[in-house]
Amino acid sequence: MKYSKVFIATIAASMALTLGACAQDNDKATNTKTSEKSDSSAAGSAVVPEQMPTVEQLNAILATATDPAATIEQKTATVQGGETAPELFDTMARLKEESGANFQVVDPILPNAEPNSVLTTLSLTYPDQEPQTVENVIFVYEDGVWKISQDWACTLISVSLGDAQLPPMCVDHVAPAAPEAAAPEASVSDAPAAEAPAAEAPAPEAPAAQ
Repeated sequence: MKYSKVFIATIAASMALTLGACAQDNDKATNTKTSEKSDSSAAGSAVVPEQMPTVEQLNAILATATDPAATIEQKTATVQGGETAPELFDTMARLKEESGANFQVVDPILPNAEPNSVLTTLSLTYPDQEPQTVENVIFVYEDGVWKISQDWACTLISVSLGDAQLPPMCVDHVAPAAPEAAAPEASVSDAPAAEAPAAEAPAPEAPAAQ
């Protein structure tokens, strides 16, 4: 099944907005934690990893995560917590193949306030659509390799394919939809409705002249 152009455009717009908002929220939360742990002169300062990744390294991670030919061991090493949800990689690969989506990390790559993580800028391109840019997408350094952050991977799946296809590891990483407000009940007055006044009797006719 191929995605329609309208659907692709919707995905692109929604993804850019949602991922951008998610990245900003993560950045705010990170800065708050840092300021609580640091004195006023060091609050919010970025922590530089021992070795910053290159654009080529991070793009290779994205490519492996969506490569049908890659082994499951190779794929799970590309996403934080990916070993608990191997099924998400088939979903990501299918999305990329059927929609023609292309995700590319572009410069700059910046140190994040949290240790062993970096902030990146992502270029999203879809067929017949203008490229869109998402900033502050986080990659984390775990087990000696760089990985796509779990929050970002889960948000990508949620925005693209809906919460119904989220793997279990993502359930706690996507905000639930707000419940619909119940319609207010119509107020009923305790007083009985006033009866309409009775119509006045017609005036008697004047007697006929003699």
